[in-house]
Amino acid sequence: MSTLRPGAFLDRDGTINVDHGYVTAVADLELLPCAVKGLAILADAGFVLVVVTNQSAVGRGWATLDDVAEVNAELARRLSARGVRIDAWQVCPHEPGAGCRCRKPEPGMVHDAAADLGLDLTRSVIIGDKLSDAQLAVTGNLGLGAVVVGSGEQMDDAVAVADLAEAARIAAARLAESAPDSSS
Repeated sequence: MSTLRPGAFLDRDGTINVDHGYVTAVADLELLPCAVKGLAILADAGFVLVVVTNQSAVGRGWATLDDVAEVNAELARRLSARGVRIDAWQVCPHEPGAGCRCRKPEPGMVHDAAADLGLDLTRSVIIGDKLSDAQLAVTGNLGLGAVVVGSGEQMDDAVAVADLAEAARIAAARLAESAPDSSS
């Protein structure tokens, strides 16, 4: 039996917090209404919570990595105050077209987190609000696929839902269905 744990790879802006275009300062940080509930559902289902976020404002010179780290730290603090812990943060600071291995939908952030945390990608899911998040399910070889929140956009097997809580319920059900039959 595998000791690897499933990962829930989560986009940040538009999935956990309100996407104001570029969230580069703590003053711009606003949790989405169902974020805490959704994250708690995922954690209770056994997922390791990993934020994977493209932050091209850094590559464009509109923000620094320190700005992104400050926003992430405040988000972690707010979630922790509500009983939710993010297990890891992965940030791509590059602009679109930079050719890096980490900018979604490229799988660099997922593969790095999986190696660092001992995650089973065949039992992992991506939840985000953009098609690049849905595409990451394919490039990252995530066995539980993708759930796209808020945008109504759909791609292949990605299910479009209203919010993170609904996405979490779907991901938890998929994880339960993927569990090996313990009665045999």
